Amino acid sequence: NKLMRLRRTRAQKRLTADIVQHIQSDLSRYVLTISATSAVLGGATAAYLWYLGVEDPLLWGVLAAALNLTPFVGALLTAILLSLVGLSQFDTLGAALLPAAGFLVLHAVESNVLTPMVLGRTMRINPLAIILWLLLWGWIWGVVGLLVAVPMLVCLKIVASRVEGWQGWSKLLE
Repeated sequence: NKLMRLRRTRAQKRLTADIVQHIQSDLSRYVLTISATSAVLGGATAAYLWYLGVEDPLLWGVLAAALNLTPFVGALLTAILLSLVGLSQFDTLGAALLPAAGFLVLHAVESNVLTPMVLGRTMRINPLAIILWLLLWGWIWGVVGLLVAVPMLVCLKIVASRVEGWQGWSKLLE
């Protein structure tokens, strides 16, 4: 409402309302997509750990899904935790590394095939732009920057596509 009061003309207010509505729907779709792919990873991880005979595979699957919402750091932390779980539950070093190794394979498939395939259908953003944006905001704000980087990029793309004179930036991000 405050933003709408700052806009002077009816056309400016309509444009602002359109931008806010698109940001809201695109971010909702992004969060739903990321949550769904993380849930799939968590389910696959739990099934794999159950197959290996790890205690409490559902707990580790839920943890893998939750940590997967944090880019890069979540997968690393999950792999470390699953390495420790393997070391505590298996006798040989090779068997002890199987939980973490399997998770890393599942994560690689999820992050390199499943998520890009699903997100590519819902959002048209250049993967290079996403990587560079993640690097920038990860460097500036650390883990918090990694969490908010892609939603900020989505917002920027929506604004750039609707503000006169910024359409070139929008095309660059596609």
